Amino acid sequence: MNLKAKQFIDTFIGMPLVYINALMASILGFLCHRDHSLTNPPSTIIFIKLLGFGSILLASDSIYSIKRKYPNARIILICSSGILEGASSLNLFDDILVIDDTSFIHILRSSLNVLFKTWRLRNKWVADLEVYSKLTSILSLWTLAGNRFGFYFNSVAFRYKLNTHNVFFNTVVNVEENYKRMAGCMLADRLEEFHIPGFSQRNEQQKFQFIAINNTCSELAPERKLLPAQVMEICIWILEETPYHIALLGAPGDFETNEQLIRDMNRQEKIINTAGKYKFTNYFHFLYEQCKLIITIDSAPLHIANKLQIPNLSIWGPTTPESRIETNTLNQFVYLGVSCSPCAHVTDQLPCKGYNFCIRDIELKEIVSKLELLLRN
Repeated sequence: MNLKAKQFIDTFIGMPLVYINALMASILGFLCHRDHSLTNPPSTIIFIKLLGFGSILLASDSIYSIKRKYPNARIILICSSGILEGASSLNLFDDILVIDDTSFIHILRSSLNVLFKTWRLRNKWVADLEVYSKLTSILSLWTLAGNRFGFYFNSVAFRYKLNTHNVFFNTVVNVEENYKRMAGCMLADRLEEFHIPGFSQRNEQQKFQFIAINNTCSELAPERKLLPAQVMEICIWILEETPYHIALLGAPGDFETNEQLIRDMNRQEKIINTAGKYKFTNYFHFLYEQCKLIITIDSAPLHIANKLQIPNLSIWGPTTPESRIETNTLNQFVYLGVSCSPCAHVTDQLPCKGYNFCIRDIELKEIVSKLELLLRN
């Protein structure tokens, strides 16, 4: 099922359910007088994040801090099948419950199965990490958890009556700050950094073979992508001006696009296509052990690179670097900062009608200057 279909279901089925359940929650809350205090530590903490493995990585410090705050609690993630493998590779969760989003019937059946499993759990808290979804708010409510934490702001004001503990989502700050605020609301005031197990500080003096390039992202805001001609220009510069080969990254669905780029460049001996080649753990090792740095758009590989402390150059257009990364010596970014950016995640009707000049107008010299800086460092 594509993203548009999921958004349709979330809006036209989720919205009526929101009103019905908000009324029911208010009535039952008045009649039952349930205790929503945080004095009794939970036995289980359930996180809901259906879409976006990159968001799991951005939230990982906060999730880890909550896990450390409640060491005796079982930590569970509810996610879609699309991010199951990535989430499993982090070894951050004790269990993962999957909602199959391949069709409406599968969503309904797997959601009921997930709910049945949560109903068996006692003394549970739920943290909904989705920002806009209506159905995840309903899912959180139907787990019957005593304490339900979720984000709210004007666009999702309906959540205020569905959650027991509401956390303001600030759309103009780094998204990690919002996850930290969620952790603080759950009394995990001491933030601890999460490291992917098995990766220590890598030796930047070792010999690396590749510079990795990622021009893939989810269905949400495909306007983030570079044009094929831009990717080719970057590849040519790397092959002519550096000693490195190129590794094109991506999911299995990106394999043919990468193959076409390699054919167009006619440089098969120096460019490899890794799309869909590795399971996540092996993918981490490939990036960590063989790639000097990563060039990527705003997508999950950027956050993987930052978690693995791999130097990276990120390229931004309809989203902003301030909302996703903190700059340091390991990362650089290119961002034109056009007047209508950010538009992704803000409006469905893009000001440019999909003609993403915020990306198209980025010139090779701007990318090269940041690449040279990373390579010198």
